[in-house]
Amino acid sequence: MTRLSRRDVLRLIVITGAAALLIPLERLTGFLYAERNVGPVTYPREQVSNTADIAVNGSLFFEYPHKDRPAVLVHLSDGRFVAYDATCTHLGCQVHYDEVAAKGWEGNPQQVFCPCHGGVFDPQTGKVLGGPALRPLPKIKLEIDDNGDIFANGYESGLPLYGEG
Repeated sequence: MTRLSRRDVLRLIVITGAAALLIPLERLTGFLYAERNVGPVTYPREQVSNTADIAVNGSLFFEYPHKDRPAVLVHLSDGRFVAYDATCTHLGCQVHYDEVAAKGWEGNPQQVFCPCHGGVFDPQTGKVLGGPALRPLPKIKLEIDDNGDIFANGYESGLPLYGEG
């Protein structure tokens, strides 16, 4: 067995320390100088449903802005329609619109609820009412034509979608 001199041990420590510092710096440099899509993000205009198809206080799940991205359309009690990205801003679980209050929210029977960690969102604004989420749900812009057809056409806020961006 060969014994290492103090000089060899010190050299090994310096080389290992330098590698431990340089590898993260290389990755940080790659991240900072990576090509990025610059400019506004555009979303498609897609028909979601018709106003006659959703009862007051009812909801409909759909996919927007692309396949496998859940969204929820809600027909509020005041007659308005709102839609949100249906991915919780806490950890990405799918949220649901509840016509019946979740336990502890009986005073506010209509809410958007995340079953994973108990997050509750206001269906009128998308703002967080309770739970661990800190950001509101991204609100989808809606257009309703003269025939009652409802179209999703982008987002009202500049919030990035959970898991994208």
